Amino acid sequence: MDITIRLGAAAGDGIQSAGEIVTRMLSRSGQYVVTYNGNQSLIRGGHVWFHIHAGNWRVTSLGYGIDYLLALTQIAYDEHAGRINRGGAVIYDPKFVKAGAVPEGVTKIPLPLTEIALKYDKRPLMKNTVGIGAIGGILNIDRKILEEVIREQFASKSREVIEGNVKAALEGYEKTEEDFVPTRKLEFDYSIRRRFAHADFALAAGAVSAGCRFYAAYPMSPASPILHYMAYNAKKMGISVLLAEDEISAIGATIGAAFAGARAMCGTSGGGFALMQEAFGMASMNETPIVVVDVMRAGPSTGLPTKTAQGDLNMMLGISQDDFPRVIIAPRNPEETFNTMPRAFNLAERYQVPVIILLDFGIGDGGYATVENLNFDVEIDRGKLISEVPKDGSVWFRRYELTEDNISPRVLPGTPNGMFVAKTDEHDEYGHDLSDVEAGLSHAVDLRVRMMNKRMGKLQGIAEQMNLPEINGPEDAEISIVCWGSTSNPVREALRKLWSEGVSVNSIEFTDLFPLKWKEVASILRRSKRLVDVEGNYSGQMAGLIARETGIVIEDRFLSYSGEPIEPGDILQKIREMTKTKMVMN
Repeated sequence: MDITIRLGAAAGDGIQSAGEIVTRMLSRSGQYVVTYNGNQSLIRGGHVWFHIHAGNWRVTSLGYGIDYLLALTQIAYDEHAGRINRGGAVIYDPKFVKAGAVPEGVTKIPLPLTEIALKYDKRPLMKNTVGIGAIGGILNIDRKILEEVIREQFASKSREVIEGNVKAALEGYEKTEEDFVPTRKLEFDYSIRRRFAHADFALAAGAVSAGCRFYAAYPMSPASPILHYMAYNAKKMGISVLLAEDEISAIGATIGAAFAGARAMCGTSGGGFALMQEAFGMASMNETPIVVVDVMRAGPSTGLPTKTAQGDLNMMLGISQDDFPRVIIAPRNPEETFNTMPRAFNLAERYQVPVIILLDFGIGDGGYATVENLNFDVEIDRGKLISEVPKDGSVWFRRYELTEDNISPRVLPGTPNGMFVAKTDEHDEYGHDLSDVEAGLSHAVDLRVRMMNKRMGKLQGIAEQMNLPEINGPEDAEISIVCWGSTSNPVREALRKLWSEGVSVNSIEFTDLFPLKWKEVASILRRSKRLVDVEGNYSGQMAGLIARETGIVIEDRFLSYSGEPIEPGDILQKIREMTKTKMVMN
């Protein structure tokens, strides 16, 4: 009870808006949805596509192939028609698209999309509205839902434009409703309207619910929607937003805001994060709690600005120079991203460390998914933030006091009796330099070691707060698929088919990447007879981290670095090959 739909056209044809309309139609009919926006980094021309997977169960990835294709250009037809599933169909305008071969069992539906569009508008752009209607007719979705969503989409336009789009959509609907009998159907429940979001918006909303009141960024795809959300809601929600001149300024301002007492966050993608590294180390040295978001895209350098990847983990583990504590969390989907943000800010302030949230284009700017269980009743823990400092006769406050739990008391600027120095140099308990005339003297050497031990000692306490990987499937499975962040989504759908084939397999899904309770992690991994690593990078970066920390080397790997999202069919093929190999060996 699930279907996949793909819409393809050129950039500037409004295909993303069309895809979002179809997604809303389905979500308002009781369906769970996952989408992916396969766009290019240009404003007009080229080829873009929007993919929707919908079903009455909790779909998590792009699904298998394409059931229904709307091809508005020749390249859209040529690129995607070969992937249409048996029983599916392709809709196209025969005046502009020459229909080539399609797989056996696929129906060609030639529709005069442009001709219909020109009845209601002088521009042919409305052809995608006709196509939306045609998809609605194929699905046999309630016309009222189609009309409602179309009216909402064009609510800011004139009455003439709204009515023209409604009529165009309904004419497309009638063409396919009459002439096409679908082999794949959905059971619609119009009493249920499911919400959906992508992880960028979910992260921004979750951060605000967690008390974030400062956000800084230099626009960089695919993290820009976070900035859009924050700027749009700044006045209503009391958020200060800085559009910085570069990423160095963005993280510098974030550290300043957090130092002054605000819950502060900045966001970027991998190339921008590279510029933030020196300041990131500063936040650790002066123990200022910040949250930094990296929405990953394919690299290196400018790479593929609108394509997905999981290639930044090594950078997060080795960011800036020398050792210092940091937290790395990689939510698996938009819902989890929203609910992760209170934890992220609480960890940052409780342990006075920088926290990194790792997303990627596939679930960020690129993909929507159903969200249901959003927790707005959050606990805010500001850690050892004190508002009163007892007078002890000293001019200075021990901001970096050596304590039993390695966490020092923290005050905001202006607190009476709370004067201290916050520098990037190694320092004593008051913040005074050890790097100039003190460097090399015996007491300074000893204090440097103790300060380093204090900072790094936080990792033990943080690890106790981190979640172990979630096991999906039987705990004693013969094969375990190790994955992290968004790669868990196609893995979950692949498991459904593998289980139906009798394969003994589960997934071990990491969201909290660093630090972790590695003894417990090692114990979990050793239960499986065979491990396979699934990641969106070339070198298997998570597998490398696991090997480094546990000594467990995962030899079987499925690594994707094409820039396109991993699909469950890719994982099916890998596991099926493994099971055949095992049978031959036996």
